[in-house]
Amino acid sequence: MTPHRPSRREGDPSPPDAVYKLHAVVFRHGEWLIAQCLEHDITVQARSNAELYYEVKRILVAHLIRADDTGAEPFAHIPKAPKRFWLMYKEAQMELSPLKDLDFPAATVRPVDVELRAA
Repeated sequence: MTPHRPSRREGDPSPPDAVYKLHAVVFRHGEWLIAQCLEHDITVQARSNAELYYEVKRILVAHLIRADDTGAEPFAHIPKAPKRFWLMYKEAQMELSPLKDLDFPAATVRPVDVELRAA
């Protein structure tokens, strides 16, 4: 019989149904699409929208699962993005389809919603 390992949710002070709400600005740099998270200085790049969405999900999953495995608060040691990205987001004219209720492979990871805007 395998011993029970407490899940991240059991020790998490947030309500178990709490959702991580993140915001990201998307912009083009040459032939690359870049997504820069605002609350945490996390950036991904891809050549298409579909690939960019996949990369955003992949990096967030990696951070959340790592935090779950270590019992740490997700993103705790990652600073906010530089101000210029916050300004790009604020001035963005187009909202992109949000990434909602991302499907994570670990049941212990809280859900994440990412609001994206194109700059």
